[in-house]
Amino acid sequence: MKLSFGFAELRFWFTRAIVWRFHKPRFITLLGGPGAGKGTVATQLAPALGLNHLSTGALIRYEIAQGTEFGKLVKDLIEKGALAPDHLVMQILTRALMFPANRRGVILDGFPRTLAQAQMLDKLLASWGVALEKAVWLELTEADLIERLSLRRTCSNQTCGRSYHLTFEPPKVAGHCDACNSSLFQRKDDAPDAIRFRLETYKQESAPLSSYYRSSTAPGVFALVVPTNSMTKEMVLEKVVSALST
Repeated sequence: MKLSFGFAELRFWFTRAIVWRFHKPRFITLLGGPGAGKGTVATQLAPALGLNHLSTGALIRYEIAQGTEFGKLVKDLIEKGALAPDHLVMQILTRALMFPANRRGVILDGFPRTLAQAQMLDKLLASWGVALEKAVWLELTEADLIERLSLRRTCSNQTCGRSYHLTFEPPKVAGHCDACNSSLFQRKDDAPDAIRFRLETYKQESAPLSSYYRSSTAPGVFALVVPTNSMTKEMVLEKVVSALST
């Protein structure tokens, strides 16, 4: 599948040639297992740094909801807790990164998820004359991850998509989104069988990223943050902000 960029390529050429010449973009990624809190941290961190929050998971779910060619290709895989093919995810991410709204850079949420994706991302950024600033790894225990995922609920409104946790961050009205009042549901990949499959997939395909970012990139790119379920969102954010400055 090949995505068409249209006039986006011309706008992006201007961004690279003019905007980035005077204001270098910042590309930061938040990594870790499913349920590690990447989206929560990104939602807080992005406005604090004046950057956009870009979630490949959200991009993929949007494509599925819209019934696009890409969405149809990955729908069954995602619902089973498997990963979308690397080259397809990279294509849709590349298109998103070229949007004018992301000219200052982005906070990537959960991308890359595989070693191949990390290599593709580095190659793409290098071709644009920029590089990944920091890869922040959120490392939780498996028990904490399971507790987070099994009790997570998501807004059924695709344009909202807000997530809640029945223990840590419940909605004000049970079963309904605080933001748009749409009903909440449990994603198929948050069901017990899918969770176990996702964690196993994470260990086999995503864990090697730690080694890659520790040893294969410029010094200081990798940063480890170890949250626990007893920490508040503010405490975790503070640790991430501190990691960005080291």
